[in-house]
Amino acid sequence: MSVSPELRRYQSYLACVLGNGSAWSFELADAEAPAGVGYDVIEVRQCLDLSVVEESTRVRLCLWSGHVIEALGVTGVAGFFPFNEYRFTLIRYGALRLRGQPRLASLFDLDCTQLFDARGVAIAPESLLLLNVRGHGTSGSIQLVSRSLGERLLRSYPLIYSL
Repeated sequence: MSVSPELRRYQSYLACVLGNGSAWSFELADAEAPAGVGYDVIEVRQCLDLSVVEESTRVRLCLWSGHVIEALGVTGVAGFFPFNEYRFTLIRYGALRLRGQPRLASLFDLDCTQLFDARGVAIAPESLLLLNVRGHGTSGSIQLVSRSLGERLLRSYPLIYSL
């Protein structure tokens, strides 16, 4: 099964401030393709500022399937099957500004109401984790990973990965 070679949304910003109740939408079409090809990615070249986001009014990440599985007549993420491990780099940043030491889970809500696997079965938000991945210097990324992979990365590389 292959996804059309059309590019997904690749947005680039010099800097970005996210406020309370804001939302970003990400189309996930192919679990095996790179960012910007198989799924949407946002690049913030300088600072991603989350310092005003409060736990009561989090940023909503709306995840939706972007591939029609013609044989099944459903929409799902190509190549995404239960019990496999997946990683989607959703946001790359040059620097990250936070207030205090919050966990990503306290700043973001995953909206998976329109997210389905390769069989057309709903993907539960509990089966996914958001990880902050430290890069060189102040840079890094926010990745959506399958829970089993995320838990293993957190245990094995606590200086690089955090919730």
